[in-house]
Amino acid sequence: MLPQDGALRRIVWIMFLSVPLLFGAYAVFLGQDSNWDLRNYHWYDAYALLQGRLDQDMAPAQIPTFYNPTLDVPFFLAANALPARVFSFLLGALQGCNFILLYLVAAATLRLDSPRAQAFVPALIAFTGVMGGGNLSLVGVIFYDNIVSLLILAALVVIVSGASKLQHGPMSSALGRVACAGFFVGCGVGLKLPTQVFAVGVCFGLLFVPGPFIRRFFLSFACGLGIIAGFAAFGGWWMWDLWKHYGNPLFPYFNDIIRSPWALPASYRDDRFFPKTVAEALLLPFRLFIDGTLAGEIGFRDARILGAYVVVLVTPVMLLIARAKSAIESDDAPAVDVFAARYLVAAAALSYGVWLTMFDIYRYIIPLEMLAPLVAVACIAFWPVSWQRQLSLVIGLLGFMIVTTQSGDWGHKPWAESGKFVDVTVPPIAHPATTMVLMTGLAPMSFVIPAFPHEIPFLRAQSYLVGPGDATRFNEVLHSRVAAHTGDLFLLRATWDNWTAAQVLPSFGLDLQPNGCRPIPTNLDSELELCALVRAESPASQSANP
Repeated sequence: MLPQDGALRRIVWIMFLSVPLLFGAYAVFLGQDSNWDLRNYHWYDAYALLQGRLDQDMAPAQIPTFYNPTLDVPFFLAANALPARVFSFLLGALQGCNFILLYLVAAATLRLDSPRAQAFVPALIAFTGVMGGGNLSLVGVIFYDNIVSLLILAALVVIVSGASKLQHGPMSSALGRVACAGFFVGCGVGLKLPTQVFAVGVCFGLLFVPGPFIRRFFLSFACGLGIIAGFAAFGGWWMWDLWKHYGNPLFPYFNDIIRSPWALPASYRDDRFFPKTVAEALLLPFRLFIDGTLAGEIGFRDARILGAYVVVLVTPVMLLIARAKSAIESDDAPAVDVFAARYLVAAAALSYGVWLTMFDIYRYIIPLEMLAPLVAVACIAFWPVSWQRQLSLVIGLLGFMIVTTQSGDWGHKPWAESGKFVDVTVPPIAHPATTMVLMTGLAPMSFVIPAFPHEIPFLRAQSYLVGPGDATRFNEVLHSRVAAHTGDLFLLRATWDNWTAAQVLPSFGLDLQPNGCRPIPTNLDSELELCALVRAESPASQSANP
């Protein structure tokens, strides 16, 4: 897949080193990551797993308390061990490694005669892929969508680099190769469940490659077994834990079907971004190009998926024209490997279709944004036009994708003077061993918990998961723990969030102690405070004195 010429090969290796370093530098330039999910659950979930707090606390990170924390742990440990700028640089560099894998996928897919073209065309396509508006918005940001993408792209490298072996080689080695690719994808799904959209594409895309159906079927089947194995390795243990604790391995999702008593009989899915009509769904790539907030919380602009969408839809028409006019001669082979090209287009289309029906949150298809330029180029290679026109179309399309890119911002802060990635100053707690902290409101606050004394339990009394009037096992246990507590009680909240506290605290027989609130300075959020609580029925005897 790399050029045979020594000088060109060295240039490619320089690119492999330079692009990740540039991404690392860009992450530092952007500043301290302070995105909502980091403050809400990524920081806390790793801490909770490492400290064994899964039973001590009650959903302080709201619904994401129940997300698989495996991927959070290495980042939590690294961010605590390294200066913030160093950690962000390394995170950005890791995200920049998508360029290397994209290059390898493109190099294995294209069939170019010129050694220079073999070296630089895959680089151009890969660079266009990683410079997408969605991906650039995530550089140095802890969401993991462009981290699990490494596993998806690695799976594609395994498949397309062995296209001839999968099509004509011994069946045993072919099955082993696709099972290995499936394992990579399964690991991604286990670490981050929305990656399942690519599990469908990578697995069933093998049904659309050239060759006898029975061979394609077994390739897809073996890939599926690999996906199951990878998912079991990284996600099975967590689903089993959720099943033991809550009777729902996806808790709280799909509880309208599974019916765990710990939550309401609701799906708990985020359906804000689903298209309302078939027309909206079909036109979504065009609509997203105009308004990125249709599939996410921030504005951005990117034409990669739109470009690939249009090219893929036009390609069948172009092939019909070619067949009608006999425009493609037998000795005029396309400049791509047919097996790899058909596979990539099928996998991309299937993944997009599953995403459209299940999520419609743009972050979840960042790998597809990266692959879109290559998918478009692979399709254009089959069009019944001269290679000069194909080249002009490719250059024009890639240029349009690049110049129209506009990244968004998930939230950044200035770097903390302390050099810490997360810097929290906790007010003095007089009796941590006998203290309990409640949390109310929808503000992301759990990132401050690791800075508190580890003995203190944190219970979220109101959130997206639980409300005061919910008839659930969760609410029952929550109220009983608060009622049985005999020590000091505090409320963790956003300074502006007076309404939810006023609505929630009376259901627990609690009230705020006058003048009992103290600020919690942090480098991620300057509007958090810790407030002393009293029992409403006997404030004189139950007052909490910090």
